[in-house]
Amino acid sequence: MASSTSPATYWSGTVARPAGQYSGSVSRWSSSASIPAARRAAGLVAGLVAGIFIGVGCAGADRSTVDILAASSYTDVAEPLEVLLEEELGVEVEFSFGSSGSFLEQIRQGAPASVVITADSATMQRISNAGLVDSVVSIATNELVIVAADTAGGRGIESVTDLRSSDVLVVLCASSAPCGAATDALLEGIGLDVDAASREPNVKATLTKVRLGEADAAIVYRTDALASPGLRAVAIAQADNVQVTSRAAAVVGRQDAMRVLEVLTEPAAMAVLATAGFGSP
Repeated sequence: MASSTSPATYWSGTVARPAGQYSGSVSRWSSSASIPAARRAAGLVAGLVAGIFIGVGCAGADRSTVDILAASSYTDVAEPLEVLLEEELGVEVEFSFGSSGSFLEQIRQGAPASVVITADSATMQRISNAGLVDSVVSIATNELVIVAADTAGGRGIESVTDLRSSDVLVVLCASSAPCGAATDALLEGIGLDVDAASREPNVKATLTKVRLGEADAAIVYRTDALASPGLRAVAIAQADNVQVTSRAAAVVGRQDAMRVLEVLTEPAAMAVLATAGFGSP
């Protein structure tokens, strides 16, 4: 249904949706003054009949939609989560994705979201401090790994210390993104200086550089590595690794969000997240 929200307050960003979602168009019947009277009358009857069926169809399809703004690390698990939520809630669920670091401003600008899911706790805390969300819950944990390409530089990577080699082209997440903040904490904690060729806006963009052969290696979340079978995952020692806790919250004023949060913390959702490589909160 078209929104009447003023362009001055409505968010104009793009919305990424899982593959396979319907995006067709609706055609409408129209009459013509040049049609002879008999044909025009027949057309009118046909139009009225079609209108009845269209009206019935629309009545059945007029369901509310719950919009979820989620960290890009949830892209690969969105489809099974969407199916689960729709079964439990009886409404349509639509995900959009991006860097958690951009969510605060997106919500301020009116992004269509009932629920927001961030990749880490610090980002959610900033959104909460701005008074934009409430009822914050922890739903999963994640940790960092190295992904290496089948390249001359990538094949020699066996540990995080190998990333400082001048023979390895490394890309990292931007510090403003949760994956970048976690990477910075990891490298600082072990006293390792990595000369990154670029800092990408989110974890998916970082991973894509390696997948396309534009970099030898990157530090990403474990869940993203599991969803990229063409790349080799190199574990980071548990004693050095940084774990992040993903949180979900209701956007202020959206009553439809509360049941979503309940479902996301129930065993069925936990099982879906575990299959994708997320840990328990």
